Amino acid sequence: MRYEIFEGNMERLQKKLKRIENKCRKYGCEFRFEIVGETFRTLFDENREKYTARFVVVEAEGKAVVNNWQFVAAVEHTPKGNLFSGVSGIEIPERYYTGDPVCEHCGTNHKRKYTYIVRNTVTGDFKQVGKSCLGDFTHGLDAGAAALYISYFDTLIAGETPYEGGAHTRYIEVATALKYIAETIRAFGYVRAQDTGVSTKSRAFRYYALEHGWRGFSGKEEKQYRAEMESVSFNHDSPEIAQQVTDALKWVEGQEDKTNYLHNLKTVCALPYVAAKHFGLLASLFPAYNKDLEYQAEKAEQQRKAAKELESKLGSRHIGNIKDRITIQVDSFRCVTSWEGDFGITRLYEIVDDAGNVFTWKTGKVLEEGVSSIVGTVKAHTEFRGVHQTELTRCRIAA
Repeated sequence: MRYEIFEGNMERLQKKLKRIENKCRKYGCEFRFEIVGETFRTLFDENREKYTARFVVVEAEGKAVVNNWQFVAAVEHTPKGNLFSGVSGIEIPERYYTGDPVCEHCGTNHKRKYTYIVRNTVTGDFKQVGKSCLGDFTHGLDAGAAALYISYFDTLIAGETPYEGGAHTRYIEVATALKYIAETIRAFGYVRAQDTGVSTKSRAFRYYALEHGWRGFSGKEEKQYRAEMESVSFNHDSPEIAQQVTDALKWVEGQEDKTNYLHNLKTVCALPYVAAKHFGLLASLFPAYNKDLEYQAEKAEQQRKAAKELESKLGSRHIGNIKDRITIQVDSFRCVTSWEGDFGITRLYEIVDDAGNVFTWKTGKVLEEGVSSIVGTVKAHTEFRGVHQTELTRCRIAA
């Protein structure tokens, strides 16, 4: 049977299902409980203000049980990709990042908004299943009576009717929320939840909610938050902030789904609206973006230095003749590599003289800062990556 449950009642429904599950298990009963869709209705809150509410369409009836399967995560299917919640610390295979809401247990492909990932604790196999088949893997029991009860008979948590004073989900506009977050970081710096002080997530959310008419603030709080914003000339609509948001969104769009976190971040940032519960995930966009910018800048600087160093070495010449005893004036040196053999550790040094010529020396000695000249015998003339090198042997550090 099919029921339409008010979104705010779903948590209570789940708790009711758990109690009934425990009782039914005692008598060997089983269940199937599937979320098959959603619908929206215009409602009025206790202040007679209009708002749009979401109702979850569910089906409930009996189902069989399969052992050795572990619940891993719930999957919310969106037009821009899939979001995972309740992840149990197990990395979910990439094939589920953008997969359709197909139940891999029964093979059906309903227009589900949610599916679930389960993992066999014995074989390690993963499966994406619909709610109706989830009971096969989690030892569920018959929920039909519970869904019917919460939908029609309980005056407090009736599924079809939101209870008085009950919370309803608010949805935030992603692009606007990111502007509030970026401006909060500009004004107060980025503060993590575990740091001292008000976190960026909390502060930006307060300002967003305050300026979008959300209730729940006392008069004192509202005055305090507006004073905070005024003290830093808070302006989330500045061109600079708009550009920061555009750049960060472009960056995350181009990221590979290397981890569940990056996949979730990429997905929420691609959606026009998300539930307020995803605000914290959005707030993590800028530190992730900035960290990558710093990494790329450091990498580019290393490449620039390496290219410059190589360019200078390309002018290196072979010095002396084989077996000649020569003296070189040391400009710089570095230990390229080392290895352990029968006679201890051997180090390979690359030495550059004051004319830019490159020499190599294999030795067990440790060269220390301050070496100004080295006397050695030319062993060979070699070339490495286009750079002429003079290999030395039987060297000594000149006085």
